[in-house]
Amino acid sequence: MVKQWILTVFLLVLSIQLSSCAAVLLGVGATGGVGTAMFVKGKLQEEVNVPLPRLHRATLAALKDLQLPVIEEKSDQLTAKVKSQFADGKNVWIDIRAITEASSKITIRVGFHDKSRSEKILKTIHRHV
Repeated sequence: MVKQWILTVFLLVLSIQLSSCAAVLLGVGATGGVGTAMFVKGKLQEEVNVPLPRLHRATLAALKDLQLPVIEEKSDQLTAKVKSQFADGKNVWIDIRAITEASSKITIRVGFHDKSRSEKILKTIHRHV
């Protein structure tokens, strides 16, 4: 009887832990229903159902809205890279990679771990997609 009780409690605790991990892995708090943004190692990453050229144009429009200068820009059919800078000198790196013809992965890094500014840029990009 005691073994069954211990096993039940163990399974209950295990299921709670696994559901919490699943929420983190799935990136609870998706932005705008477009995809799931995750902040990993100082970079905000999101896979979106948007072709690379359209996401690249939305990125440039978002930087213009935020009055952030485009310092460097490179693109081809599979990747795009944009570099910018805030007035306080914090650098912005945006990398876009085509996953399929209709989907892309965007990675935004501001400084070394500026999550709030990265999220602001991503939110502004979503408005242009």
